[in-house]
Amino acid sequence: MRFRRGSLNKLTLIILILASMLILTFYLREANDGILHKSQVLTTNTLASLQSGVSKVASPFNHAWEYVNNIGHLKTENERLKDEVVSLKQQIITMQTMEKENERLRKLVGFKEKTHYSTLPARVIGRYSSNWQLILVIDKGSKDGISKNMPVMVGEGLVGQIVKVSSSAAQVQLITDRKSGVAAQLINSGETGVVEGQVTGELVMNYIAKDVVVSKNELILTSGLGGVFPKGLFIGTVYEVKETPYGLYKDVRVKSYVNFSELEEVLIITDALPILPFSPEEGD
Repeated sequence: MRFRRGSLNKLTLIILILASMLILTFYLREANDGILHKSQVLTTNTLASLQSGVSKVASPFNHAWEYVNNIGHLKTENERLKDEVVSLKQQIITMQTMEKENERLRKLVGFKEKTHYSTLPARVIGRYSSNWQLILVIDKGSKDGISKNMPVMVGEGLVGQIVKVSSSAAQVQLITDRKSGVAAQLINSGETGVVEGQVTGELVMNYIAKDVVVSKNELILTSGLGGVFPKGLFIGTVYEVKETPYGLYKDVRVKSYVNFSELEEVLIITDALPILPFSPEEGD
């Protein structure tokens, strides 16, 4: 007699149910040290050991997966922090620039308050430098009342003079230009000479006689001679004096306190052009 497949499956299910009920009945009636209880403990311990082993084997892979999963987050956070660092650096640079500019402007304002001359502030907008010329370009011109030969100053001392003017800009020849010459005076002896620029960018006061006593750190001011710079503008101080055996004059080296390479704002003295005491026509 052959059973159908469906009938066989039902019979198997009934047998398994009856077997389960039978085992459960024996388990409930059996003492704690019975074979079924011991089998349960053994199975539980075996499964626990197996689970622990699997966890240990899988743990490195879990950590590796977590690491890989976090790389994307770390990369995003790293980019954000880089952008923040760049922003903070820019803020610091801006603050330092503003602080330096404020310091320069305070010095200009201080000089303007001390001098009795009328002055006009100007900003440096260009530079021209070669072996022959040292020129600044400023943003003030003839429409602002600027004219040739006007002196240019900063709080640290004399910068130069206007040598060329257009409508909205002007060129300033620095006193360190080798073609520049400033009529100057030693404050102690009153001796006069000419402060001239050198190819090296240094300043030298020429035409000081060998018998004149010149002290280190002695102040040097404009003498007012020569018809360009008014008397009493600060040029610098003496930092070295040399003599040659056969020379007629001392070699007086001058220290200027102006940082010519970093000038950004200057003051133009607009009313200091000297008036000659007489004109050629008055000689007769």
